[in-house]
Amino acid sequence: MDLLDAWTDLVDPRTGIVREITELRIDDDDPRFVHYLSEACSTEAMGFLKNFGNNGGAATDRRRALAKAIGEAVERYCSACFSYDDLLVSAYDDLDNPATPPGTYALYRPEQYAIPGFPWRPFTSATRVAWTRGRSLVTGEEILLPASFVYVPYHYRAETPIAQPISTGLACGSSVQEATVSALCEVVERDAFTLMWQGRLSRPRIRLDRLPDSLTDLVRRFEEVGLTVHMVDIGTDVGCPSIMTIAEGFTRTSPALAFAAASHPDAEVACRKSLEELAHTRKFSVQVMDYLPPVPVDVESGHPAVDGQRAHLRYYCPQESKEYARFSWDSSQETDLDLSGDRDLSLRALVAGVAATGEDVIACDLTTPDVAELGLSVVRVVVPGLHPLHMGHSNRATGGWRLTSLPGWSPGEDNPHPHPFP
Repeated sequence: MDLLDAWTDLVDPRTGIVREITELRIDDDDPRFVHYLSEACSTEAMGFLKNFGNNGGAATDRRRALAKAIGEAVERYCSACFSYDDLLVSAYDDLDNPATPPGTYALYRPEQYAIPGFPWRPFTSATRVAWTRGRSLVTGEEILLPASFVYVPYHYRAETPIAQPISTGLACGSSVQEATVSALCEVVERDAFTLMWQGRLSRPRIRLDRLPDSLTDLVRRFEEVGLTVHMVDIGTDVGCPSIMTIAEGFTRTSPALAFAAASHPDAEVACRKSLEELAHTRKFSVQVMDYLPPVPVDVESGHPAVDGQRAHLRYYCPQESKEYARFSWDSSQETDLDLSGDRDLSLRALVAGVAATGEDVIACDLTTPDVAELGLSVVRVVVPGLHPLHMGHSNRATGGWRLTSLPGWSPGEDNPHPHPFP
């Protein structure tokens, strides 16, 4: 089913999940992409926490951009529709049912917990947290996992705050399988990006002059307005193509840098999704630059002003910020985009690639009854040990085996500058 086939039911100012759709104007220095902003209904009116109201999407054609903006609103709607009464509050040691062990999650090191005012507490087998049910895609068994890693927004109540609730691994699709693939790909992407960023790894640059015509067209849209595109292979041992793209600007009146990334079993799809997300992120960066003052560079104090999405973007708007990020596209190694076409694109193969690293893949079907009636599905995927992307520089995770196993990495060598993702 095409998500736009459900437009009449999804988009309505009084009864729709989406109250309003707005097409954003393309300015002279914007690449030629179509941008839509969707304003969602409020789940607070139905007795739940208030969902994220503003969502967006960008693509080269209107249907794709609309589908992205609406799909994001639907997934954020479903992820907010839960009842605390349905959660099980308990320490891991006291559970009677299978659950993910606390030590498997990539979280924080003792030094972070010791920082005065640090909001998160150690997640141990004795820590009381709220649990919800998911299903392992590796074993097929039902398994409990922390609710704060599943629902967004999420407010800690009668349990210990263990980490920042984030939306990574949340996706809407025309089937459970489609949504699950998208959700898992986002988890893989964020792991690949954070390992590269926190480890300050210079990964191979992808040759732009050997891209297929469809991707060359997308790159050209950036170049036509004076931007340089850098494309980097940030793939990991998971074996799923992961592509990071960067738009480098050269004037002081627009963002110096904008970043995006995407993972997908098909490398060409990953590249396209990354470039579309790059256009979307840069548009957001332009808006942030217009109304937020510059964010101070405060390495010694740990960048306290970089405390949320907008600040992460604003940090990389000045031309001077390029020196903090140049390592990410400045590798002397070049490679071609892998377009061999013989890769297994199935969910089964994607799960197997993650499982080969020793990690479980847990899926939670968050589809609400009204969304299910429209033929849509919303899934949250959690992979405990893959590295998370948190907002606010002080919230970054410096624990977890994947980060600590990087060659040469140590807590003192963690990237001192905030990541550039919103």
